[in-house]
Amino acid sequence: MGVLEFLCDRRFHQNFVLPPNPVTDRHKPYRVSYADFGDPNSSAVVLFCGALFGTRFSYSPLDQLAKTHHVRIIHPDRPGIGGSDAVELGKRVQVWLEMVPQLLAHLNITHVSLASHSGGDIYLMNTLLLYPHFLHPEHPYVCFFAPFVHPEHSRLAHLRATELLPAPLIGKFAALAGFIVGNVIPAVGVSGALVHSAKTFILAPNPPAAIPLDPVSSEGHQDLDLDDPCVVNELRKLITTFLFAESTDGISADAQLFLKRSVSWCSPSIVWGDLDYAVQLLATIVTEDDRLVGNRVIVDCFHAETDHLVGGKGQKWFDECWVPSQSYEYRSTIVKGTDHDFLMDAAFGASEIWLQRVRETATR
Repeated sequence: MGVLEFLCDRRFHQNFVLPPNPVTDRHKPYRVSYADFGDPNSSAVVLFCGALFGTRFSYSPLDQLAKTHHVRIIHPDRPGIGGSDAVELGKRVQVWLEMVPQLLAHLNITHVSLASHSGGDIYLMNTLLLYPHFLHPEHPYVCFFAPFVHPEHSRLAHLRATELLPAPLIGKFAALAGFIVGNVIPAVGVSGALVHSAKTFILAPNPPAAIPLDPVSSEGHQDLDLDDPCVVNELRKLITTFLFAESTDGISADAQLFLKRSVSWCSPSIVWGDLDYAVQLLATIVTEDDRLVGNRVIVDCFHAETDHLVGGKGQKWFDECWVPSQSYEYRSTIVKGTDHDFLMDAAFGASEIWLQRVRETATR
C-alpha cells in the first residue's frame, strides 16, 4: 500500500457530531474529526492528546506498532483543527471535555487509558480530573511524553522571550507561518512526526497543493515499510500537506492556551492554575472516587534526553509535581538519544514500552 492510500484510509477521517447544548451555551451542533487506528477490536483503548501540530494524522506512523500490541488509539482533533469546528478561545477545554464522553459512548468504549505528547498534557489533565472513572477501574493507566510546562518553570531564555510577544500575534499563529518556524514553534512544541517536513513545507517557495481527501476502505491493506527512508520521508511530507489542507486556526488558539495568553488551562468544572495543583486535585479525586475501587493510578512519564522546549529544569519541576501519594504511582524515565519532537518515534523504544503497558493494564 502506498503512503497516500494509507493516509486516505477512512480510519484517519472519522467524524462525530455533538448536538447543541444550551446548558453550556453551545447553541449549534459541534463536529469533531478523529482518527481511530491500531487494533479496532481491542479492549485496550487509548484516548490520545497530541502536541501543538499533532493532528490526527501526525501519529499515524504508530498504527503498525499499535496493532502489533493489540492496542486501539482514538485521537480527536481539537477545536478548529482538521475537521473539528472552531470555538471561542475560552471554550476550547470546555468543548473538549463535553466531547470526550459523547465520543466514547458513540464508539461503545467504556474505559480508556490516557496519553499525551507535549502540550497535549493540558487536555489530558483536564480529562483526568473530570473523568477519572473512564480509566480502567482496576488498572488505571496514564502516560505523558515530553510533557509541556509553562516557561516560568523551564526558565529557558528563548521560551521566556515569548512572554514579550503580543497575544494578537500569537493568535495569528497558523497564518504567520514563517515567523512561527523561527520563533513560536520552539516555544510551544510540535509533533515529532512532522516537524522537519513542516519547516520544509512552510518555507518552500511553492508548497505542494492540497490533496483532496477521499477516504478509502482499510480492509485488507498492508502496512507501510517504515524501515524504508523514502517511505518515511514521503509520509512526513504528506502528513504536513494534509495538515495544511484542513483548518489550522485552532493551532493558533492552542498556542495562546499553552502560553496562558488571555486564557487559563482549566475548565469551569474543576478550577486549577498549574500542573502542580492539578496533581494535588487528582490525588484527592482518586481517593474519593469509589469507581476506581481503591486502586492507584499508574502514571508513566517519558522525558527526552535533549528537550529544547522543557529543558532539564522543566522536566525536574514536572517530576516534583508528583509527590508520593496513595492515589497514584509515578514513574519517570529519560529516553536516551531522543529530543522533544521525536521522542515518540518507534525507533527509540518508548512508544513500544507504552503500548505494551497499555495492553497489560487492560488484560490483567
